[in-house]
Amino acid sequence: MNNILIQKLFFVSIFLMFSIHLIKAQIDLPGDLENEYVQLLSLKNQQINHLGYEPSIEPFVDFLEWSLWDRFSSKMNVKEGVTLLDLGFKTHINSAYPRGYNDGPTWLGRGLTQEVNAGMRFKKGRLSMTFLPNIFYSQNLFFELAPQIKKDVSPFSYQFANKSSVSYRIDWVQQYGEKAFVNFHLGQSELRYHDSIFTVGFGTQNFKLGPAIINPIILSRNAGGFPSVDIGTSQPLPIHLKNRDLGIFETKMIFGQLSESKYFDTYPENNMLFFTGMTVGYSPPFLPDLVLGFNKVLYKQNKYFTPLDLAALFWIFDQGVNHDSILVKDSFDQMVSLFVDWKFPEADLRIYLEWAKNDFSGDFTRIITEPEHGRAYTLGLEKAFDFPTGKVLYFMMEHSNLVRNQSWLYRANPPYYQHILVDQGYTHRGQILGAGIGGGSMSQFLGLSLYDQKSLLGIDFQAIRFDDDYFLEMDHGSGQQELYNRHQNEFSLGLKYQRRFQKISVGAKLVNSFYMNRYYILGNNEYNLSLNIQCKYFLNQFK
Repeated sequence: MNNILIQKLFFVSIFLMFSIHLIKAQIDLPGDLENEYVQLLSLKNQQINHLGYEPSIEPFVDFLEWSLWDRFSSKMNVKEGVTLLDLGFKTHINSAYPRGYNDGPTWLGRGLTQEVNAGMRFKKGRLSMTFLPNIFYSQNLFFELAPQIKKDVSPFSYQFANKSSVSYRIDWVQQYGEKAFVNFHLGQSELRYHDSIFTVGFGTQNFKLGPAIINPIILSRNAGGFPSVDIGTSQPLPIHLKNRDLGIFETKMIFGQLSESKYFDTYPENNMLFFTGMTVGYSPPFLPDLVLGFNKVLYKQNKYFTPLDLAALFWIFDQGVNHDSILVKDSFDQMVSLFVDWKFPEADLRIYLEWAKNDFSGDFTRIITEPEHGRAYTLGLEKAFDFPTGKVLYFMMEHSNLVRNQSWLYRANPPYYQHILVDQGYTHRGQILGAGIGGGSMSQFLGLSLYDQKSLLGIDFQAIRFDDDYFLEMDHGSGQQELYNRHQNEFSLGLKYQRRFQKISVGAKLVNSFYMNRYYILGNNEYNLSLNIQCKYFLNQFK
């Protein structure tokens, strides 16, 4: 009898914990149709954002005064307890070739991809735990791979890495093998301590650095989150000097480990990379809606790691390694960016710029005479228009340029996300951690969406020119067509719709893409139809 009583008490306590102490949790899942709505919330509400970065878990730091959709009308309740997070289901279909950007851990191959996100969150005092793994099935149908140019990497890996003075490589997977597979990733999961000033977390959630939406240069949600520890301020903090207001600032440092995919090379000693990064954002008191910021990341092979590398964000003690037994090369690859993020609340307008530098700049003379060396940039704007009926029209545009400047002709300057010693480049499990279009590429994006209290209807257009850095070094040969005829270009038109009901939301996005001169082969053109159907079930409904 005692054992039965104990079992009953145990199950009753579990039931009470789940049913009484429910909390709301905001999770901005990569690849959700709601990602754009989160951007709209950031635009329409003042001073609710982190300065310079966006986490996937609890993206806002304050209550929302404006919201069309009730489930986003307030910040997470601070009550302690456990909650089951909303169930998310996604079905993706690509008709001709893999296509997908900023989808986190999910890789969208040709054919059918089924994705499930389900989990829970626990909070007690200043501690919280989020467990929201990502599981997906990929049909992974056959498509024509690029010709194998690089014999030292798998045929499933990217073949068009830079080949200027040395042969670079990058672990950017074209296809994950030849068979269907199921993949499990911890997704947006973490353990966190959080108070009013300080926060530290450990997990695999996706962080985005910088203000860009489509193509963040330094760190995006294009790949799955990697195991990391982050430490920093929990929210923007005021700066005072002798009772004088000097504005607010926020900062975060990240230390993590990147992994090579199974489809790169056969050398196990280079399978792991050490990663460290930081972001700093500052808003002056005389322009409280302006954010000025700085991002920096470094990464190197684990076999060269020393404890002093934990300070590499501030000073690199590493003296480099011998390359070809003659040259001494830095064993770190690094990127930095400066950004401007400026809101105009009275006009529901935001403009932003991220300007990045690739690798070390050299001495002071080179810095001031060739500031464009190794640069890349993304600039964009977003604007909301309110209608008397309560509907909102959201417009955004973004331009990104990661093509090398002309100084590569006489100064060493590898393309973005590639490095002479870090063979895998800036990747995790075969996907680029920065801009999803890849190094050497350009992108133009235009989007227009109409929102009301229950639905979204939108259209967008994107034009991408892929990897001009490789294109300009190709062995074109005599008598071939003019160079501009063989650029790799993709033009895409997308339509999307989402409808919210009391307990569920259902939506879909259809993208029609035309890819010209795929693999730099003149006339090798393909059409791809991409269909993304999403359904989310609200386990915890609040009025």
